[in-house]
Amino acid sequence: MARLLSLPISARLALWYALTLLLLLSGFAVFCYVGFHAAAHRSFDRHLDHEWGVIEPLLTVGPGGIYAGPLEETEAVATRLDGPSGTYVRVLSPEGRVTYQSENVGRHPALDVALPEGPGVLRLSRTWDGEPARSLVAPVRGPGGDVAGYVEVSGVEWSRHRELRDLGRMLMLGVALSVLFALGAGWWLARRALRPVAVLTDAAGRLASDGARLGGRLPSDFETRDELTDLAETFNGLLGRLEASVERERRFTSNAAHELMTPLATLRSEAEVALRREREPEAYRETLGRVVEDVAEMTGTVQGLLHLARAESLAKTPEARLDLGALVEQRVERVRGEAAARGLRLELDVDPGVRLAAEAAPLAEVVDNLVGNAVKYTPEGGHVSVRLGHADGTARLEVEDTGPGFDEATCERLFDRFFRADTPEVQAEPGSGLGLAIVKAIVEGYGGSVGCASPGPGQGATFWAVLPCLGSVGKLPT
Repeated sequence: MARLLSLPISARLALWYALTLLLLLSGFAVFCYVGFHAAAHRSFDRHLDHEWGVIEPLLTVGPGGIYAGPLEETEAVATRLDGPSGTYVRVLSPEGRVTYQSENVGRHPALDVALPEGPGVLRLSRTWDGEPARSLVAPVRGPGGDVAGYVEVSGVEWSRHRELRDLGRMLMLGVALSVLFALGAGWWLARRALRPVAVLTDAAGRLASDGARLGGRLPSDFETRDELTDLAETFNGLLGRLEASVERERRFTSNAAHELMTPLATLRSEAEVALRREREPEAYRETLGRVVEDVAEMTGTVQGLLHLARAESLAKTPEARLDLGALVEQRVERVRGEAAARGLRLELDVDPGVRLAAEAAPLAEVVDNLVGNAVKYTPEGGHVSVRLGHADGTARLEVEDTGPGFDEATCERLFDRFFRADTPEVQAEPGSGLGLAIVKAIVEGYGGSVGCASPGPGQGATFWAVLPCLGSVGKLPT
């Protein structure tokens, strides 16, 4: 069994296919042989019945038993022939003693006597003079109903047995040839069906030899679409996601290093300048003030990274129940004063009854980032609109502003880590470029999605987050 399991899959499939066909064909062959054998016996029994029907009128029953004189005097050819065409007749007394036998019986050794055990006819097969023979032993009754004796009608079956042997050989040969053909055809079909596996294995080996490079893909065009095609396409999708993830991590590492190295270089430069010569206390205080600002900038970046790490490893808590409408109202009220100080009109439209299976702290960070960005980048005299609604099992939070806006290319990157739009309005405000990345990580962690849209630069923008909710069906804000 271990040696069998070590064979290639194509060989094992071919062997199992051939073995299954061997069992089926063997069973069919045995069924045919046994059925034909029984039919041959029934056919010969009908022949013996016919012979008995011809012989019975030629027998008479007297006080001394069965008299076969008329049978002896008749010119019936069958009782004078040997071999398959001959009919062998014996008359037996009730005790089993032979009182008459046809001429052809005497040409062979004596045949054992067998009598019926009941009132019916006895049929039996036996070997006579080296040949298969079959006999019919029928009782003959006298006028009083008593058994006056028995008549035995026999025939040689060697021709039928030869036919059975020929049939058996043909069936065995047919089964053997069919299994050999099935073995070859099964191996060829298995090799052809599993050819994509060899192609995929070779391609996967080449991908593995490329090291960390994930740009390669497995072939998926195998002339016919089957499960292996689906497997290759699924694996290619996985490679694509891994490649995108690795590329994001590379960009993240590069951006994080840049964001931290710039203030660190500034700190070192300021410290080195301050230490070159003795300075007045006021100069040291000024230098330390700039150092504090640089440290605060690095602290904000590190905190943003920590928040992003927590958001990406967000654990779902299905038992949590959060009233998102109340949370949005609370967080918007926290920035209303800042919006008024900037000369902005802050509008709030919350659909009641929006409940989520989520914790309050992560969703509060989502609201703070979206609303805070809108307030920070909207110029004086503008307005910010916050809307919350739910429909079809989802909650939708939208924040619309009249800020600097952006083009389509910028929209595709706004949720990337450390990305900040290259516009004067955005660059003039402090920030690490992690806020929207944190929003995306939190929302997607809860099974939702984020998006943004803008008519163009200088024409404002809309940001939204869609989350699965538990509230009743309502109307989404437009």
